[in-house]
Amino acid sequence: MKTIRMRLILVYSTIMIATLIVVALFLNSSIDRLFEQYAKERQKSQIEYILNQIPELYQKDLGGFDMQGIEVTANAALQNGLIVHIQTMNQEIDWDINTHRNRECQLMLQHSENNMHSRYPNFVGGYTEEKYDFAYGDNKTGYVTIGYYGPYSLDDNELMLINQINRILLFLGVVFLVLVVLLTILISRSITYPITSAITVAGEIADGEYGAQINKKSRNEETQNLIDAINHMSTKLQAEEKQKRQITADVAHELRTPLSNLQGNLEAMLDGIWEPTQERLLSCHEEIIRLTSIVRQMQVLYSLENQKDQLDYKSIEFSDLCKSLSVDFAMKLKEKQMKLTTYMKKGDTIWGDEYKIRQCMINLISNAIQYSKVGGEIEIHFADDEKFTTVLVKDYGIGIPEEELPNLFERFYRVDKSRSTKTGGMGIGLSITKAIVERHGGIITVQSTLGIGTTFIMTFPQKPKN
Repeated sequence: MKTIRMRLILVYSTIMIATLIVVALFLNSSIDRLFEQYAKERQKSQIEYILNQIPELYQKDLGGFDMQGIEVTANAALQNGLIVHIQTMNQEIDWDINTHRNRECQLMLQHSENNMHSRYPNFVGGYTEEKYDFAYGDNKTGYVTIGYYGPYSLDDNELMLINQINRILLFLGVVFLVLVVLLTILISRSITYPITSAITVAGEIADGEYGAQINKKSRNEETQNLIDAINHMSTKLQAEEKQKRQITADVAHELRTPLSNLQGNLEAMLDGIWEPTQERLLSCHEEIIRLTSIVRQMQVLYSLENQKDQLDYKSIEFSDLCKSLSVDFAMKLKEKQMKLTTYMKKGDTIWGDEYKIRQCMINLISNAIQYSKVGGEIEIHFADDEKFTTVLVKDYGIGIPEEELPNLFERFYRVDKSRSTKTGGMGIGLSITKAIVERHGGIITVQSTLGIGTTFIMTFPQKPKN
């Protein structure tokens, strides 16, 4: 099975090589067209030079042409691949270099053909002649026939230059290809290395190493999203594992005392040390009730934190809810001569599960009563805007030390470690309250000052428009 890195290298290399081949073919074709045009222009220029040179060889004072000059011109033309044949109208001159230097002419034509076929094996060409008039003054004097290997040909220097250019292009192509392969390896490594790290960390997580993190960053958004998702998953798994272990430790700690009490009392009564009086049986019953309450609240907290239950959302008339709570807490408020004051109006509503919102309020009001002085006051404030609904439960009680605030919502946590479960609760009510608020998509915070009081602030999202 091919790796992503190998596939990327193959794909990028194939694309780059194909691009290099296309560019090479284009450059090669362009060079050939350029030299073809140059050869034709050179040949045309040489022919024009010969046609301009011949009339100048006419010697007016002698009434004839300079034959030595004609021979020199024809020999020079032969060096450039042209075969010159000159005829005058009066047949005074009929001079053909092919007659005088036939072997050189044949060798020149053969050399031109070999040059073209060495460069272009399928080149189609042959001997070509063109006839031109020449005149002296206004009188037509004769004809010049110029033959050459055509339609065009390249000389040795031009072929050498083309080959040199091709060698340079080949060298550049090899260098470019090596750079492309190296660049492809680097690019593929930058893409796959974070993925490889993600695979390694995912394997560690699968082996139970929760909390393992991918420390590599990726410039690709998708790969970085994958890294962030795995890191987040690892963190969540670590938190859940820690939570499970903490729950186990907390439950064991909380159950140890009532179970020990039950065991001691029952063993003493079974051994006949104690009489099974109604008072001792009632004490055992209270411990059983406490155990049942711990288990029930732990089940509630687990369901909330793991979203096992569905919330029954609806608009809750908050003023009616607070009136109902005032009735429920009337006896406890009366015992401590306290006053519960609400700051809201009819029509103020909260979007959420009424039973669970009520449970939050019960927990907060219970704590406020328990930790307030005799004759104190509890305030419930309501405020809302376009996005959020805020509920404050404020008391003027003993307050909470600042260093205790960060741990306040942890399960089984008690500010005063010396309090018993009868006077201080089981330390799980605020954990349930926090879980309920967060289950609604809200947040809960606390502000407190020793000797002045405590304020719990719950913020809930408003009812969605859709």
